[in-house]
Amino acid sequence: MLTAASVIWFVFGFIGTYGMMQQDSLNFFLILFAVLGINTLMLIVWLLGLCLNKTPNMPHAALFSGSRDSIGQTLTELYTQAAMQPRAKWTRGAMSHRLALCGLGGMFAAVLLLLIVRQYQFNWESTLLNGNHFAQIIAVLAWLPSKLGFAVPTDDMVRAAQNAYHAEHAATWGSLLLGSLLCYGCLPRLLAWAICVYQRRQKQPEIDLNLPYYQNISQKWQQKIVDDASDYRADDIPHIAPKISLDAQGARWAIVLDAPPKNPQWFEQILGQDWVNKGVLAERGDVAILLDELAQQSVQLLVGVRAHHVPDRGVMRTLTKLAQAAQAGIVVQFLHDDVDAINMEIVVQWREILSQHGWAWLE
Repeated sequence: MLTAASVIWFVFGFIGTYGMMQQDSLNFFLILFAVLGINTLMLIVWLLGLCLNKTPNMPHAALFSGSRDSIGQTLTELYTQAAMQPRAKWTRGAMSHRLALCGLGGMFAAVLLLLIVRQYQFNWESTLLNGNHFAQIIAVLAWLPSKLGFAVPTDDMVRAAQNAYHAEHAATWGSLLLGSLLCYGCLPRLLAWAICVYQRRQKQPEIDLNLPYYQNISQKWQQKIVDDASDYRADDIPHIAPKISLDAQGARWAIVLDAPPKNPQWFEQILGQDWVNKGVLAERGDVAILLDELAQQSVQLLVGVRAHHVPDRGVMRTLTKLAQAAQAGIVVQFLHDDVDAINMEIVVQWREILSQHGWAWLE
């Protein structure tokens, strides 16, 4: 947003100066006042406000000031507090100086371009002041540009330019115009912008720790915990799978969830029992068929799950249905298709969830 505004200010400065210099004969002091007058006045106003430590009224606060609800009043209070912070003042100053500097840059570019491609003639006019007065004014004005290498008019050139045009002196007057725009427009704004940026970095936002919100957080973090015999708790022990009962009468089936395992004979000799392979439950229809079969007889179910897959809701929903339907209980077997890819964090999740449901498992 600020970049777009900077470009717009540069374009406006360029277009305004370009339109102002469409005539070949220019009054030097009128042109100089046009390009530097408002800018210098605004810079002086900013300096006075800085010296008097005045904070300008923030227009956006008026948007919420008339609101009677709690949200509007809160926004007004927060906006006002933020605007009163020193960092906010320097931020506003940096933004305003940046935009003014972009506008001056557009003016300088337009003046330089037109002085290169067009022939101008400069003069000055006055009813009350004479050549000696203007020679003194030009001497003061030209002091700093001359130090930077810009050509400046002599006293004779100044006197000769009263109500007259001299083409041989035009380049010198044009050089003074560029030097004045740079020295009394661009450089002061650049210095003011640099000061605001530096001060903004020095004035980091401060948090009022006396506010109730921060006091509440501070009190919670500063609470001391003292252990004694009355509130002693033993350390958590690893989850241990419930004891597997093999005394139940009935069939013993083995199924795999989702996809076939790399080892088709994964269920052989598990717990020293003969398990009947019932295939893979990959679709909802397969689950429904198996649930119907489990309802007709007593079955102990061996369920193979991949230990590197997170126990999501779908898998747990299927396991819950199977556990409710298997009259002799279920045993979950972790299938490690790739030993190097075992993720112990996921295995711990499996252990915790299976332990919460009271289901036995094998690793």
